[in-house]
Amino acid sequence: MKILVLGFDGASPKLINEWINELPVLRAFKRQGILGQTIPPVPAQTPVAWTTFMTGKNPGNHGIFSFAMRKNGTYERKIIGPEMVKSRTLPQILSGAGKRVATINVPMEDVEGVSGLVIPGFLSRSEGVPPNSVKEKIKRKFKIEKLQGDLGTETLDRVEADPDLFFDKVNEITDEMAEICLYLLRQEEWDFFMPVFMGLDRIQHFFWKCIDPTHPRHEENKHSKSVKDFYIRVDEIVGDFLESVDEDTLVMIVSDHGFCPVHTEVIVNNYLEEQGFLKIKSEKIDLEKSKAISYGYGDIWLNVKGRELEGIIDSGEEYERTRNEIVEYLKTITIDGKEPFKDIRKREELWWGPYVDEAPDLTIIFNVGFQAARRPEITNKNILKRYVNDNPRWSGGHDGTHDPADVPGILGVLGPGIRNREGVKVHLWDVAPTVLDLMGITVPVDMDGKPLKLEE
Repeated sequence: MKILVLGFDGASPKLINEWINELPVLRAFKRQGILGQTIPPVPAQTPVAWTTFMTGKNPGNHGIFSFAMRKNGTYERKIIGPEMVKSRTLPQILSGAGKRVATINVPMEDVEGVSGLVIPGFLSRSEGVPPNSVKEKIKRKFKIEKLQGDLGTETLDRVEADPDLFFDKVNEITDEMAEICLYLLRQEEWDFFMPVFMGLDRIQHFFWKCIDPTHPRHEENKHSKSVKDFYIRVDEIVGDFLESVDEDTLVMIVSDHGFCPVHTEVIVNNYLEEQGFLKIKSEKIDLEKSKAISYGYGDIWLNVKGRELEGIIDSGEEYERTRNEIVEYLKTITIDGKEPFKDIRKREELWWGPYVDEAPDLTIIFNVGFQAARRPEITNKNILKRYVNDNPRWSGGHDGTHDPADVPGILGVLGPGIRNREGVKVHLWDVAPTVLDLMGITVPVDMDGKPLKLEE
């Protein structure tokens, strides 16, 4: 069986269900196959979630826990990349089984270990660079040296100043991506084909308030229509791909997470300072004297002897006592009478596997509407002990860290033998073993996910 997987980063089941009558192709998935939800990992960040999808494993078994990971023995952080994934991926397994693989713009995917057509995506050092086998074809037909699968920082930095330019650029990139992917789909030999489109994620981060009436700063304007129009364009793209494959090809639609409203950023480090867990020196965080710090996304790292450069907490009883004290303290915090934190979890409560020791010591799960400040920042103390940013850059989020149940992704399946089912909800790590099972390849025993029974 040939399988086509269409990835749409950030596609929201909430909005798809709301607009389903204007999305005829996705409606066909719902009526004839499956249109359900995926449950992302914690945290529901793009690199963590797509790595979970590609490996069929939870972060404790693939080693990716955030956009930035701790450098061992230091207080420094390093941006992650596909070379840091500590597991075989779906394309690598398929290649090893003799299948012809094509992946385009998949975040955290690289050419290593894959024999086939790979144009790496987000966070790869080779992002957008076509392999030699298709480089000249793409150059001749599309007059480009490199695929642009995502917005550049120069556009993202100007969203507030020029939102029309932002939407123009997203649409331009998406249309070009779709055209190139469809060309390669028709021209190349493949058994497994997977592109990922990034536009929905970028749009919803900035403009969620325009389409969610529950957002405190909800504002219906022309951008509300632009968001909806982009979903209609996504539906058309899916239709174009369906028309380009034969009836024996199974088609999946997958997103790594969805979205929820964000109206308040919490500066976690100020709250850690209030209780004495974090120390300040010359108006900056004193990493060596602090017991704990948050680098962003709701992660909390303790300053442990033998692990951090100048650790001050013993790794045994003191470590556990300190974690428990932080958890109990954070659970008491309210902001404007509301609880910003849904839960605070220890790393071994969230993940399992050989790489759990590389995860944050604690992770804050935020209630909908709140998220962590994005940098290890701290602000001046105030008598109200209210440490927030009331006007965050983004009005939509998913990686705050948020409960996966609050930001589910989508799963669509349509093809030969697929029975129509409603209410399907699966873990993101179940998709890779399902693909392998459908293609007649033995699922590795170390995968956390299990094949879904999709066929009649």
